[in-house]
Amino acid sequence: MTVRAGLARLVERGVLDRRQGSGTFLVRPPDGARLRSGLEKLETYTVHAERLGVRLSSTDLRIEEVGAGPDEAGALEVTEGGPLVRVSRVLLMEDAPAAWMVDHVPVEVVGAERVREHFRPDAMLLDLLVSEGVPVGSSQMSIEAVMIGPDDPVGARLRLEAPSAALSLIQTMYLADGRPVQRSHDTFLPGKLNLHVVRELFEVRKLG
Repeated sequence: MTVRAGLARLVERGVLDRRQGSGTFLVRPPDGARLRSGLEKLETYTVHAERLGVRLSSTDLRIEEVGAGPDEAGALEVTEGGPLVRVSRVLLMEDAPAAWMVDHVPVEVVGAERVREHFRPDAMLLDLLVSEGVPVGSSQMSIEAVMIGPDDPVGARLRLEAPSAALSLIQTMYLADGRPVQRSHDTFLPGKLNLHVVRELFEVRKLG
């Protein structure tokens, strides 16, 4: 394999970033680990971490059966108060808090005991669903910048000492037939997640 081919493969894997006119750069910056996620593909953070050599783990992990709240009921198309499995935890990157993650999935998809037996603290619930043969096909995500502080429940779990901006990502996963199967709400601290999207030219107004 030539050097050029090797570099091209690392760019494809997301390890390197090639910028025209500037050069080729390591995606993982020296000031700390962060995940890099393209919005064109539905991939878990576990996959991104493996590509970048970032070690993931979890703390404050809780797996429990709860009743669906209004947001979960609407997203998952279930009755409010209906049984869901809730997985919540602080995601650690290289042992440092990176995000507060909360996932909900209907109990008929996977039960709480099954999740307790097979969920890995260094992986995502979506990894478990796919491993269990759940045919996840697509997702829809909303992204919002938010402020959190030490007195907020999320800020306290992330060990904040001062108010901070954060990235809130709410995502619903859908089966291949279009039915919703999982809702996730992740709150990432600054510098822990880079999002990018590649867009094709669709329509422009020609100037005469």
